[in-house]
Amino acid sequence: MVNSSPLKIAVLDLYDGSANMGMDCILEILDNWSNERSVEIQITLFDVRAKNELPGIEFDLYLSSGGPGSPIDTHEAQWDINYCNWLDKMYLIKKPVLLICHSFQLACRHFDIGKVGLRKSKQLGILPIHPTTPHSIFDQLPDPFFALESRLYQITEPNDEKIQSMEAAIIALEKIRPQLPYERALMAVAFNETMIGVQFHPEATKERLINYFNTDKIKAAVLEDFSEDKWDQIMHSLEDDSKIENTCSKFIPNFLNQMLLA
Repeated sequence: MVNSSPLKIAVLDLYDGSANMGMDCILEILDNWSNERSVEIQITLFDVRAKNELPGIEFDLYLSSGGPGSPIDTHEAQWDINYCNWLDKMYLIKKPVLLICHSFQLACRHFDIGKVGLRKSKQLGILPIHPTTPHSIFDQLPDPFFALESRLYQITEPNDEKIQSMEAAIIALEKIRPQLPYERALMAVAFNETMIGVQFHPEATKERLINYFNTDKIKAAVLEDFSEDKWDQIMHSLEDDSKIENTCSKFIPNFLNQMLLA
């Protein structure tokens, strides 16, 4: 248990200056957790891509966000090189780190967990996530649980030898699709006992998502890229509190509880 007060939390922003709600959702969840647990926290933001900022080792816990673009094409960019060096350091000293979506993809590429590549088509929706092994991060969540997926890339073809040598574990896979001849993508990996990465967005909150998908621009984009049925399906799923609301109220708080209060 961490005894320092306030608890120092680093939030790494990988959105590269693009408009997003991911950071707002992360900060909202942290604020709610702090109030509910009567725990004082101090949050410091780091703009990883636009300003090449990275935190040191003095923080109690680290949350690294999603973001736009390819997790493959930036491997020679200085911010990407520095970020991967930071991942190595966090892994070795076993600091609590949660990696979301783009951050997860970068970590899987860097640690050679599996093949990082484009999906056959874009994935978007409130979709089922299937735990593959018991893990405390899934406490109070059903099997499957539901979360926002918004991605062009995926991790497949797991490198079992590297996973074993790192003492890592695949802890969740994407939805079951028996009608399609495709390998199921990795949705969550425990790189060690303190570093966890997820392909989905556990930070997404119900009200922010409802407002987001109801904007004219986003609704038009969903209709153009998918269909009206897809938009209706997303909105219906958002109204079901057993799905997105359940996940955002438990997943990241589980991580905070286990890494900071256990």
